[in-house]
Amino acid sequence: MNLLTKKDPQASTQTAPRRTVVPRYNVEETADAFVITAYVPGVNRSDVETNLDNETLTVFARRTWTPPSEWTTLYREIPVADYRLALELDHRVNREAVRAELTQGVLTLTLPKAESVKPRRIEIKG
Repeated sequence: MNLLTKKDPQASTQTAPRRTVVPRYNVEETADAFVITAYVPGVNRSDVETNLDNETLTVFARRTWTPPSEWTTLYREIPVADYRLALELDHRVNREAVRAELTQGVLTLTLPKAESVKPRRIEIKG
């Protein structure tokens, strides 16, 4: 088997145009927070931007790769890409305490719940 032979006539050795895609993501809820996990493989921490503007949380990430100058591209299937995710938030999020962490291509956003919507125990008097 020759790994250098292209089987797909549509495949290219040229750099494909940059495209913007919505990353795959999950939204989960804990007792104290909403947790968003977005998959952004190949992205460096310096290439991720998260913004919270009014009711919208926006994530923008850029995946780039520059081969060493002595390399010749024979086949390119993994495109460079921009990731963009925009989510509408509601009043249940404590906007001042939102946190973001990027580990091995997984961006985790933790959106703590506002104190006013967290479950609380009500004392019974009398």
